[in-house]
Amino acid sequence: MRRVTLLACALLLATGPARAQAPLEDPAAFERGFAVSLWQFDACGDALAGRMFRAALAERFARCPFSAAARERYQRRTRAEAAKARARMTQMVEEAGGLPRELPGMAGTCRAQQASEPYRRLRALLERHATGEVPAAAVIPAPCDAADILP
Repeated sequence: MRRVTLLACALLLATGPARAQAPLEDPAAFERGFAVSLWQFDACGDALAGRMFRAALAERFARCPFSAAARERYQRRTRAEAAKARARMTQMVEEAGGLPRELPGMAGTCRAQQASEPYRRLRALLERHATGEVPAAAVIPAPCDAADILP
């Protein structure tokens, strides 16, 4: 028994100390997800879904090993993006007399998007997250270093 314990200790020492993961420095995928959510949800008249998605996104981001500088960058850029999007949405409402039926670059109308099965599934998942039934990782299963994190 003593020999097995010594062998196990020797193996642990031979592998060296466990390395801590270096903090992530690029929150761009989270920033894009935030920006897209403003247009996919809010500009199409479902601001509640937008807020729920961004709450899940913020929770997921908080659980990722980003550096302090990356966290500060994310906060600064998302605040700026929200202000810019709100100003543009206000302008669109004033020009069109209300929310647009569809946004530039959309394949269909906002109503068609919201009636689609994928949107309804995401909306239900967002509601489950908002009530604490599922964690943010269920809404945003992408890894912290994913290239894209979109609704």
